[in-house]
Amino acid sequence: MTKRPDDKPQPRSDLEGLCADLDRFGYCIALDLLDDDALVRVRRVVQEEAAGADPDPEPTAETEDWAIRGGDQWVLLMAGECGLDDMVAHETALGLARHLLGENLHLSGFSAHAVHPDNQVMDLHSDQWWLPRPVMPGETPFKPGDITRTVACFGRPEPASHPINPAVVLNFMWAITDFTSANGCTRLVPGSHLCGVEPDPTQDWDTVDAEVPAGGAVIWDARTWHASGKNTVNRPRIGITATYCGPQFRQLQNFTAGLTPAAHAALSDEMKTLLGYKLFTSYGATDTYDTEFAKPGHLRG
Repeated sequence: MTKRPDDKPQPRSDLEGLCADLDRFGYCIALDLLDDDALVRVRRVVQEEAAGADPDPEPTAETEDWAIRGGDQWVLLMAGECGLDDMVAHETALGLARHLLGENLHLSGFSAHAVHPDNQVMDLHSDQWWLPRPVMPGETPFKPGDITRTVACFGRPEPASHPINPAVVLNFMWAITDFTSANGCTRLVPGSHLCGVEPDPTQDWDTVDAEVPAGGAVIWDARTWHASGKNTVNRPRIGITATYCGPQFRQLQNFTAGLTPAAHAALSDEMKTLLGYKLFTSYGATDTYDTEFAKPGHLRG
C-alpha cells in the first residue's frame, strides 16, 4: 500500500481543520495545547502517580512500579482527583470527541503511557475490536458476550463496500514529551477507520508516524489501525491518553467506584457527567430513575 507524501494530516491548531482531518484520515495532530509550565506540572503528576505519590520521586524513566509489558509502561490516572481535570475537559479534546461521537460523552479511561528504550514494537490494532460487526439476516452474528481479541475479522485498510460500525470511541493522546519517529511515536494507517476490519498481524502494513511536539496531541478514531513504534533513544516517550466513549458503553476505568467521597464532593456537573454519574435515560441509576445524577453509596444511606 503506497501513500503519497501529502496523504496524511498536517499538524494544526484550528478545531475545524482538526475535525476535517479526523473525518478524512481517521486521526489528526493538534499543536500548542499545553505550555511549558503546564507540561512541568503534568510531568510532576505523572511521576508522583508512578512512584506511589513519593514526595521526592525519581524521574519517570527510573521508576519500577508501573506495570511493564515489553517496554510499554502504563499508570491509571484517577480523573476527578489527580489534578488533571483541565486536560480531561479541555475544549479541543471535548470539541473533537463531540464532533465524532455526539453531544453526550463519558470519559472511558485516563492513563499515562511510557514507551521505554528498546521496547518491543506493538502490533497494529484498533480499539473497537469489542463491538459486534454488522451482519446480514441469516448470517452468524458476532455475539457480544463471546468477542475476544483472538476472534477477529481481518482485511485490508481500504474503505469497505458494505456497512460498518460507526465510531463510538475517540482517543486523545497528549504528548508530554516530544513524539518522534526515533522515540517510538504513535504510528497509524490513514483511512483505515473506514475498512471495518482488523489488521492481520501476520502481514506488514505501511504506517505513518505521528510526530508531535510536547504540548500537542495525536487524536484518533478508535477504528483506526495504530500502535506505538520502536524507541531507539535513551529516554522514554511519555503520553497521557484521555479516551472518550458514548454513554451507552462500559468505561475502561470505573471512576464511579474509584473516586473518594471527598473527590466526588468537589466535582463540577461537567466532570460528574464525563465520569459517568449522569444517567443516560434510565441507565446508570443507583437510587431512582428520574434523577439527573446517580448517588454514590456514601450518599444514599
